[in-house]
Amino acid sequence: MNMTDQMILDLPARKTQGRADFLITDSNADAVAWLDRWPDWPGHALCLYGPEGSGKSHLLHWWCAQTNARRLTPAQLLDADVTELAALGAVALDNAGPAAGSKAAAEPLLHLYNLLREQGGYLLLAARQPPRQWQVSLPDLRSRLLAAPAVGIQAPDDRLLVAVMAKMFADRQVRVGPNVLSYLATRIERSFAAAETAVMKLDRTSLSGRRPITVPLARMAMAAEEKND
Repeated sequence: MNMTDQMILDLPARKTQGRADFLITDSNADAVAWLDRWPDWPGHALCLYGPEGSGKSHLLHWWCAQTNARRLTPAQLLDADVTELAALGAVALDNAGPAAGSKAAAEPLLHLYNLLREQGGYLLLAARQPPRQWQVSLPDLRSRLLAAPAVGIQAPDDRLLVAVMAKMFADRQVRVGPNVLSYLATRIERSFAAAETAVMKLDRTSLSGRRPITVPLARMAMAAEEKND
């Protein structure tokens, strides 16, 4: 390892998560429209599903900011006072599929669901799969989840991949040309996880060689990645 490699630090990117930072395309327009409809939902609950890195967390963050909702993980749900949560009027649960499948978490989730409905509150659930694919441990909870509207975020198109990678580079305070973004978008797996991996790899390659990010550099970085695979 040379001195340049030793100086590269995996510093966290400064991510922005406002509504204006989320690009709307055909792949996510339905999900955004449903959140924009709040509080005029047909019921008190909504499930948002999509692949890892598709923007669910970004939308949950934005919805919580708009509604003063509490955002929870399944582990936090286990430790929370469900009555106090329901009194907030709006709650968002990330990674809801595994929570519904766990008996320990399913019971407080059912209690929270019922309390929010009784008190006129709202529940936003985020997961990788739609509720019909969840292995829900409680029949009563399953029936309620299946009755709630569910909206998906689809695999990103090229336009969205380009925009997402541009934001990822910007979060890392790195500027790249549109030709580099277009090159990457047509050569990586059509997923947000692959986009993040490509951005991180190219940023590190640029830093290690002290070279600007160009299409030839992107080609070299991707070729090295394929060789390692």
